[in-house]
Amino acid sequence: MTRTRADDYEDKKATILDKAAALIARKGFDQATMQDVAKACGTSKSHIYHYFPSKEDLLYAIVHDHITRQAEELVRIVEQPLPAEARFQQFVESFMQGAARERDEHIILMNDLKYLPRAELKTIRSLESSMTELLNGLLEEINPGLMETARVRKPYALLLFGMMIWTFSWYRPSGDIGPKELAARISHLFVHGFKAGDALAALSSPPAPSPSSKAPAARSS
Repeated sequence: MTRTRADDYEDKKATILDKAAALIARKGFDQATMQDVAKACGTSKSHIYHYFPSKEDLLYAIVHDHITRQAEELVRIVEQPLPAEARFQQFVESFMQGAARERDEHIILMNDLKYLPRAELKTIRSLESSMTELLNGLLEEINPGLMETARVRKPYALLLFGMMIWTFSWYRPSGDIGPKELAARISHLFVHGFKAGDALAALSSPPAPSPSSKAPAARSS
C-alpha cells in the first residue's frame, strides 16, 4: 500500500531545509552531520531521512530551491516592457535582496557545491549559466557595440556576478548600508563604467612602436 503523504509534509520539509541551511552555512557541509540536522530540527535522524535519503540530497534541495527562486524572479524582471537600464537595476536589486534574505543558502552555494554528485552539480551549473545569459542580454541592450566582441561578452557578466556573489563573504545586511542601497550603488558603478567601455578599446590594440624603434640602427664607424 502506498503511504499517504501528511498534509503538513511540505511545511515540515521547508523547516528542515531552513534549519539545515543555517547549520551547514555555519559549520560547512563536510563538518555538519545528519544527526546535527536532526538536533537542530528537534527531531530524529530517521525523520530527516524520511524527507532526504542522504546528506547530498539535502544539500541539493537547499541550493536548487534557492537558485531556482532567484532564476525565476530574474526571468520575470528581464521580460518586463521597461528600458534596459531599469531592468538591469531591478536585476541587481533582486539578486542582492534575495542573497541577503537567504544568506545561509547563498553561503552554501558559494562554498559547498563541490560536494554535490556530478549530475546534480551539472543541473546547478546550468541554472547559473542561464542567469549569466540573462545578464548578458541586458548588457548587450545597454551597450551593443561593446558586447558584439565575443571574447569580452561573457567576462562582463561574470565580473558583475562575481562582485555580487562574493560581496556576501564580508557584507552583513544589518550594517550601515542596506541591501537595497548596496544594489543601487553596484548598479550605478557598473552601468556608468560600462557605458564608458568603448574607451577601453585601446586596451585591445597592440601598443604603437616607440619612435626609437622606427629609427634605423646607427652604423658603427
